[in-house]
Amino acid sequence: MAAKLRPDFHILKRVEKDNQYAAASAYAKDLASVASTTGWFDGKQKFDFAEGEKRRKSFIDNEMQCCSEELKIRRRTRLRKLYEMEARGWEEELARHGLAVQRQHF
Repeated sequence: MAAKLRPDFHILKRVEKDNQYAAASAYAKDLASVASTTGWFDGKQKFDFAEGEKRRKSFIDNEMQCCSEELKIRRRTRLRKLYEMEARGWEEELARHGLAVQRQHF
């Protein structure tokens, strides 16, 4: 006697196969998401050094610019003091000779 198949046997097999395909598709989608995230992270790690180097270079450039400005200010101040000391020296020498510098002209 031949074995009898249930009337919905082929339908159930097709549903089972569709469920397997759906599970495989979901798994492939998850793997693609993980691959994308991993690729981003690897790229971030690879180029993180370059970003840090840019920040460090920017900081050093900024510090050098500030140091340069501060040095200019200090040099100007020292130069003014030198000019004032020389002017006082000249005025004292002129005063010893009975002469004076007229600062304001009316």
